[in-house]
Amino acid sequence: MKIKQGLKIVLLICSVSVVGLLMAALYSLVIIEDQKFEYSMLMVYAVVLSGILSIIYHIKTLKYYRTTSTFEAFSGSLFWIGNIVFSIVLFCFSLYMLYSFYLIIDTLRDPVNLDYLLPFGICAFTLLLGVFLALEESALYKYIQNYKEQQFVDSIDDIKGHQKGDFE
Repeated sequence: MKIKQGLKIVLLICSVSVVGLLMAALYSLVIIEDQKFEYSMLMVYAVVLSGILSIIYHIKTLKYYRTTSTFEAFSGSLFWIGNIVFSIVLFCFSLYMLYSFYLIIDTLRDPVNLDYLLPFGICAFTLLLGVFLALEESALYKYIQNYKEQQFVDSIDDIKGHQKGDFE
């Protein structure tokens, strides 16, 4: 459980850093450079919004990875949706960027050199972040469903009068 909690904290830190970079880019475009509003900016605003929802999701669900805490139902479906949208956007964006870099390298007929290493690294990081965000959400959802099912079985056993030791 400690490893999962550590992974959750790493995902939270990475999400905060990606959203922070996007917000800094938006601030520099809109406020500092005084760009006129374009509808293409709405996509970046949507990514920032889903990223903020993802951060809130990670903060609220961090308690499920503690070994001593009691289980409480988490009903914030907006946060679940925000996290999955953020992970899908990161995944698709990184695939698009990797494909764009491939096309640039292919059209230039330039052998791969170290100048391309940093952009590929950033794309690989965002790709892995998107995958791990989706996998973590899926694992937590399955954990919650299993816990609810176990609670239901335990409540039936309590009604019947069975104890946990009776079945062993």
